[in-house]
Amino acid sequence: MFHVRSRAFWLLGLLLTSTATAQDPATRLREARDFHVRATEKTGVLIPLYVYPANIHTNAVYNKLIQIKRRHETVPIWVILNPASGPGTRQDANYTKAIDRLRGAGCMVLGYVSTSYGKRTDADVRRDLDQWLKLYPRIQGTFFDEMRYEDTEAGATYQAALTKQAHDAGLWPVVANPGADTPGRYFAAGAADVIIIHEGDDWPMEDRLKGDDFGGHADFPPFTRGILLHSQTKLDAPSLRMARQYVRWVYVTEAPYRPKDPKAANPWDRLSTHLEDLCERLSEK
Repeated sequence: MFHVRSRAFWLLGLLLTSTATAQDPATRLREARDFHVRATEKTGVLIPLYVYPANIHTNAVYNKLIQIKRRHETVPIWVILNPASGPGTRQDANYTKAIDRLRGAGCMVLGYVSTSYGKRTDADVRRDLDQWLKLYPRIQGTFFDEMRYEDTEAGATYQAALTKQAHDAGLWPVVANPGADTPGRYFAAGAADVIIIHEGDDWPMEDRLKGDDFGGHADFPPFTRGILLHSQTKLDAPSLRMARQYVRWVYVTEAPYRPKDPKAANPWDRLSTHLEDLCERLSEK
């Protein structure tokens, strides 16, 4: 429940942020231009590709993704790589070449970092960011998994600080994944460039995606939000059309996830069979 006192602090934070921005014309100008560019972008695909790039030049999964991207050159595709629940301890030539090939096809490449729902310290997370850049300097952005999402100032401040660290290191975009409804204070604080507000085996209802309530996310543009769906036997076109009004980053896979079932433990260990259809539909005006 969003308490009155919490609402007051959230609104005060927005007011202070707006006031600070208003005093800086250069910042206002830059933010307005950036907003226009991002607000007019097409809906894109965010792919957690937790697949090892063995024999990268002939790897069927990576080659299929690259071919689909080339056939749908105007559809933005961001790809999350995850060598070892993070960057790992040593450089892997297959991952180095995978990053090169994905970038060559026009994909943005993000490195996986877990925040363990706020249990990891800033220093621990920073070490992962530095390790990504040391081992794989052509990485472009980062994916903060297991993001805090409780409706507290401390949670939003923690995540915003991690995103600033990533930006200061030259990483963009920063995507953060709580996989659940995220209070508006996180968007107001700049907790990430994109926040995954739903991860699950069903399409969220439209009222949820709107976030149109005190403390919701309706005051922040669709390009700041994404959804990830697994266990989908087909691509639900009407649900996709609905979701595109409220989010700009989508991924839908048939791969199942069932807790405590080792045969369905990771829905991101393959490339979705719906990807071609998804890109076709996102190419439509």
